[in-house]
Amino acid sequence: MKWLYKKELKDFNSIKNVEDVFGIKFPSDYKNIVLENNAATPSPNTIDTSRQTGKAFGELLNFNLDSSENIISLYQELKNKIPEEVFPITMDPGGNFLCYDFREDKANPKVVRWDHEQKFVVEDKELIIEDHEQESDYYYLDFVADSFTETLTNLYGEEVEESNSWDKFQDEEKLKEFSGEDLIQVNRIRALQGLPPIEK
Repeated sequence: MKWLYKKELKDFNSIKNVEDVFGIKFPSDYKNIVLENNAATPSPNTIDTSRQTGKAFGELLNFNLDSSENIISLYQELKNKIPEEVFPITMDPGGNFLCYDFREDKANPKVVRWDHEQKFVVEDKELIIEDHEQESDYYYLDFVADSFTETLTNLYGEEVEESNSWDKFQDEEKLKEFSGEDLIQVNRIRALQGLPPIEK
């Protein structure tokens, strides 16, 4: 497995700073990966959950706390939509997050996937979103693995190479061969380069 597009961690103390803000201790396997691969994307990049298959792992959240989009700022945006003691650690191009779930075991949190689309039921061909007391109950939180290491071990899919050239993201005909989560990832990278999205 490779890690692509990493951003050098400017301050190793930022991991402890985040732990202090969240009031938790991250498992050491996760911290070791962040130290070496802050904000990076693994290759391969596909995971399965207890409810869905073929979802994107995405990229590790950024521990450079001076960045406009970092792990604390993203948690602040998300915290009302996830249960207490659940904290995001990765984000995919569609705005879904892998999270640590500390609710059952503070020392060994499970990895779960928060889905940004609200739960719904279909009755008489109508989509119905049921009322819930807690905002977090409107969203799926699906089991992924018992640990971060297990999550990485279960990754699958096509391996890609990191390139210093963005030429491959400019060949629009070639990129139209992508679909689903892969196409979302491609369009996110193109957006970062100021390129228009690929539309099929």
